[in-house]
Amino acid sequence: MIDALIERILDREGGIQDVGDGKGVTRWGQTPGWLAQYNLPVPTTRVEAAVNYRTWIDLIGFRSIVEPGDALADILLDIAVMSSAPKAVKALQACLLVKVDGVLGDVTRYALVAADRRRRLACAVIAWDIAYQGRLITLDPTRAQWAAGWAARLAGHVRRLV
Repeated sequence: MIDALIERILDREGGIQDVGDGKGVTRWGQTPGWLAQYNLPVPTTRVEAAVNYRTWIDLIGFRSIVEPGDALADILLDIAVMSSAPKAVKALQACLLVKVDGVLGDVTRYALVAADRRRRLACAVIAWDIAYQGRLITLDPTRAQWAAGWAARLAGHVRRLV
């Protein structure tokens, strides 16, 4: 299941490019700063990028929450890749109605086990991300240049739910 999620990340992120966001050359969504933060090697192939993502999922403690490989796992990983793992946890916590601190602790894990993650929670996290991206663009209108791509990603998440 995790491999299928990683393939989706790789598809969404594309190959090697500088998108002009000031983060440098991105390699399948992996920026130089991100690679350094997690002490991961610079990928030169899609396979190497996938290995980095597998390692990263373990480093951020997401394996247990993404193992089901469902729509919720996909949107949480997408938020983690685009924004950060703590941001993805905050989205999850806000939708689970637990303390929002960005830490994937016992309270969050227990609430997740009790939740209907298949549809309701996945939809709630997608809605959270739509609102979050809207706030990003409002606070910095130069980010609007990426709005169509962000919207397309979110539409893909919604399509997988229906």
